[in-house]
Amino acid sequence: MTKLFVVGFPRDMDKTELLELFSLHGLVDLVTVITDKETDVSLGYGFIHMNDEAGARRAIAALDGAEIDDRKISVRVADNKNAPAAPTPPPVKKKRPRKTY
Repeated sequence: MTKLFVVGFPRDMDKTELLELFSLHGLVDLVTVITDKETDVSLGYGFIHMNDEAGARRAIAALDGAEIDDRKISVRVADNKNAPAAPTPPPVKKKRPRKTY
């Protein structure tokens, strides 16, 4: 499964319309539209979970930079925040200078 980040679509566009749009390029598993917590109005961005990488590549090629209702959308692979972080290097020990007598 490949997670895509989509930004710039019209705020009145709902999950169903995004599903229809992205389904033209491959099987869509999940559509998430980010909304304002107080008003529940779309913020114009969200995530699309495509079933396979090939469908995700087709969607990016076809839709990145496309215009919907005079708004240009951006489609790209989402950052994977669940990926394990790189190991933290050990702390550097500071040596105190020796006093000369």
